[in-house]
Amino acid sequence: MKLFHKVKIKHVFGFLMILNLSYSQSRDSNQILDHYIIVGLENNPSIQQMFNHWKAAETKITFAKGLPNPSISFGYFLESVETAAGPQEYKIGIMQNIPWFGKRKIDGNIQSAKAELAFTLLEKKRLKISHEIRQIWYDYYYLKRLIDLTQQNFELIQNWDSVIRSKYVTSRTGHPDLIKTQIELIQLEDDLLSLENQKQPLLESFRSLLHDQTLSEITVPESLSFSIINLDRMYLLNIINDSNPDLESVRSELKVYTEGLKKAKLSKFPTIAVGVEKILTGEKSGSTFSGNDPLIAKLSLNIPLWIRKNNSTIKSVKFSKQATEKKVISIKNELGADLGKVLYDLREGERHVLLYQNVLIPKGLESLSATEKAYRSENIDFLSLVDAQQRLLKFQMKYEKSLISYLKAISKLSVMTGEKIL
Repeated sequence: MKLFHKVKIKHVFGFLMILNLSYSQSRDSNQILDHYIIVGLENNPSIQQMFNHWKAAETKITFAKGLPNPSISFGYFLESVETAAGPQEYKIGIMQNIPWFGKRKIDGNIQSAKAELAFTLLEKKRLKISHEIRQIWYDYYYLKRLIDLTQQNFELIQNWDSVIRSKYVTSRTGHPDLIKTQIELIQLEDDLLSLENQKQPLLESFRSLLHDQTLSEITVPESLSFSIINLDRMYLLNIINDSNPDLESVRSELKVYTEGLKKAKLSKFPTIAVGVEKILTGEKSGSTFSGNDPLIAKLSLNIPLWIRKNNSTIKSVKFSKQATEKKVISIKNELGADLGKVLYDLREGERHVLLYQNVLIPKGLESLSATEKAYRSENIDFLSLVDAQQRLLKFQMKYEKSLISYLKAISKLSVMTGEKIL
């Protein structure tokens, strides 16, 4: 019977070593995530909405630079005006408004800035959707790893349960060991059920992001890799200052107000309108010839007479411009604080990953091996062996959690930098 126990222990310990984490990323794990991101960006309705807004704003640039539509007038004389040439019956004319010099260019610049703003909002949405896809994908991977590790633990405890039952039959172990093992199995079974139930909400969120209700499972690799990123804070701040979507968006907004201020100042100058008008003259009474049709050249000025109104418009645009300038500074300060938090999360995540990967998990394996040998020699009880195994699995779970936290921090950093460093 002792030989049976030794063989059983050796078999279970070997089974554990086979299922131990390799801590290496599968070759195509990046391709899996990239594929989901591409699908999400192509299908997500929010992205499509922002894209159409951008194209609509871009299309208006040419329109903004053009002249206003001309106006055509027509008039009919209810009572004919008799002239020497004959009675005037009706008249027709055309007028073209010509904005003051520089206004059309400014209008084009304003619309270009609005199109740029629409594009930065599209880019911001793209980065947000990509980040959300990565977040859920990492959460699903972590959940799957917890299920795998819990299942391994469950199967291992089942094997130990058979060992205890054999020893209990021969009266070499007590009833409390058997009861505790059965309690552990019940708890693990409940944990597995709870973890499985958590998959559906993540799947629903993932379907929504990808706009694909047919998706039945999220594909994740067996393991993810860990690599240290050494980044300088000032270097990152420079990248954020150049590429952050929030900053780019508010800078585009600032361009709109800057050009709008120029346009407001030009409102002090008149708008010119030029055109022609032709009066059609009928035949004079008693004459066989029709009358001459006068052609009139017309010029009009839209005079900005109300100075206080124009000054009020200029002041309003100035205040909006100053508010946007302060908004730029405020966003920079917020991004600096957010960067500090992200770098802290990266350092903490790196420290924990290395601690579990290089120290605690190897020590846990060593402890389990020593505990197994002690149990073979019957120097310790069976529950000590179970505790050693559970401690190792706990280290493995914490490693996965630390790794996911680290990868999520990298994803957030990629959003802040506009994915310029990753």
